Amino acid sequence: MCPRLLSRASCHRLGHEAGPLHTGKVELVKTLFGEAAMKYMIILFTHKEWLGDQSLSDFLKDADVNLRSLLQECGERCYAISNCRSTEEAEKEAQVQELVELIDKMVQNNQGAYFSDPIYKGTFENLRKLEEVLKRDADQLIIEIQKVEKECAQACEKIIQEKDNKIKSLNMEYEEKLRNIRKEAQDNIFSHVYGEIMKLLSRIFPLFKK
Repeated sequence: MCPRLLSRASCHRLGHEAGPLHTGKVELVKTLFGEAAMKYMIILFTHKEWLGDQSLSDFLKDADVNLRSLLQECGERCYAISNCRSTEEAEKEAQVQELVELIDKMVQNNQGAYFSDPIYKGTFENLRKLEEVLKRDADQLIIEIQKVEKECAQACEKIIQEKDNKIKSLNMEYEEKLRNIRKEAQDNIFSHVYGEIMKLLSRIFPLFKK
């Protein structure tokens, strides 16, 4: 059997804007339970003492757009409590009683209907669809990762091949230069030896002539 709820409270601290954290929680509730969940929601403000002499209704007139939108979605149902340590017990009890009355009024407006089976069934269907979407996204992510890994492997292989070719080319250039240097050295040595021999012969031949 699905649990049955009559109401749900979304708590906000007075003096703080309804930022992404608060609105995100409400959006999550709407995603899971559908728009119908807003009929069972009450915006509960804490730190009522922050208002001072100002009433909650006056404060909400100048509230930020996120909070105003949230209040409109839940039918302007809201209540402020003082939950500091200095709050007297009598005031705490009065706050609880007023909050209970607000909940009773909301239940009457909903004709006593529970936040129950039909909504939860819709929730499970939404969860199933979300699960399917997440699975498709996960499968697509795996495909994209494999594609990137393959491209990187091919790129790395190409880089390695280019590196090997470059090294091979440099080695060939070095060997060619080395052969040229050796040949030049050999040619120079031969020329030097030939020159020395010719010098020696030029000194010897005059002696034979005498």
